[in-house]
Amino acid sequence: MLKNIFLKIEYLGTNYFGFQLQNKKDIKENSVQEALEGALFKLYKKKIRITYASRTDRGVHAGGQAINFKIDSQIPLRNIKSGLNAFLPQDIRVKSVKIVPADFHARFWAKSKIYRYIILNREDASVFWENFAWHRPRVLDLVAMRRVARELMGKKDFSLFAKEERSYNDCTRCIKAITLRKKGSLVHVDIEANGFLRNMARNIVSFLVAIGEGRITVDEALSVLERKRHYHNKPAPACGLYLMKVKY
Repeated sequence: MLKNIFLKIEYLGTNYFGFQLQNKKDIKENSVQEALEGALFKLYKKKIRITYASRTDRGVHAGGQAINFKIDSQIPLRNIKSGLNAFLPQDIRVKSVKIVPADFHARFWAKSKIYRYIILNREDASVFWENFAWHRPRVLDLVAMRRVARELMGKKDFSLFAKEERSYNDCTRCIKAITLRKKGSLVHVDIEANGFLRNMARNIVSFLVAIGEGRITVDEALSVLERKRHYHNKPAPACGLYLMKVKY
């Protein structure tokens, strides 16, 4: 009987050209999807194409990526997890496995996604955080950042924070929550939305950091959001971004 299998996975994106399969001729670019489908082939001895909740760019990490695939197999769920982890590289891990309804789709069933961006906010950089956080030596004004972050919440046109916004028919998305927390030298920026445009999360973070560093005042930032002031977006580095959770 055909089963619809759901996997929750985590991975470090440092060594990959993003999650999605790369279709560039004559160029070999590793992707997380390629590694997963390769492990599935070794486990089931057949080619399987997965569906996934969110495409992540080169260098972006995940603690809660969601995928599903359909297969007619008698392999127990616990053996699927251990088997795939045995075939996967050490920077990709299957965290959990379960059976979902036949019509479940990892992307289309998702109600919201939570991305976290980590900033190392101290004078000295760290070799240990080099590939996992954005180092900003100037102390960030979290009060100012939170003030502007509140204006980003709700259903809005986020074309200002999109990469190649003209490629979208509609840039309207709904941000359900933005939280900024500092613990020690680390600042976490968590953004939950019903969907994200390309580079949207990283562009929002770089915008908020510019405010926190005083390069853009709160009034100037509000004028940008009201489209009364020009702003050229530049995304924060991919290394600090993590797909934390997909809600269904």
